[in-house]
Amino acid sequence: MARPQAPRGHGRRRVIDAAVELFAEHGVRGTSLQMIADHLGVTKAAVYYQFHAKEDIVLAVLEEALEEMAAFVTAAESESSPDAAATAALRGLVDLMVSHRKAVAALMRDPEVERIMAAHADLESLVRRLATLLLGPSPDLRRRIAVSVVGAGVAQAGIDPLLADVDDESLRAELLRLAPAMLARS
Repeated sequence: MARPQAPRGHGRRRVIDAAVELFAEHGVRGTSLQMIADHLGVTKAAVYYQFHAKEDIVLAVLEEALEEMAAFVTAAESESSPDAAATAALRGLVDLMVSHRKAVAALMRDPEVERIMAAHADLESLVRRLATLLLGPSPDLRRRIAVSVVGAGVAQAGIDPLLADVDDESLRAELLRLAPAMLARS
């Protein structure tokens, strides 16, 4: 009798989910493919079948979020004014961070993730495009600082253990209420 098999792609998803849990606990560098396999109760070969390197797992964790980011950045770039573009970019950023809270918490500020991202010019370009939208044309010092604070604040709110009990919709609503006030031109 044939062994039952998971639906195609299910194995990849399981590996990604396990990796996110372990990355959050041990960091990317501190997590091995063997640890992921042990967490899943499978062999290292089974993990290796899905991903040939830990970097591939990190990129897979980031892939969905980066596709969403590329879509909202492109949409914001087509807005009719810099203010409308900044508003669309901010809304996209808040939606992205809230919907990917778990992955952001696992990967944010991890030096290994930063190294992997720096090695991919398309990721760097996407972040620059987002920053340009949020800054707008000819940003003054206040705007540059506000964009930095808002970006860091949105990310931090998504991973802050003190906000873990806040549901996604409430967090999204408050971020979309507070962040535009900080970015408002004086």
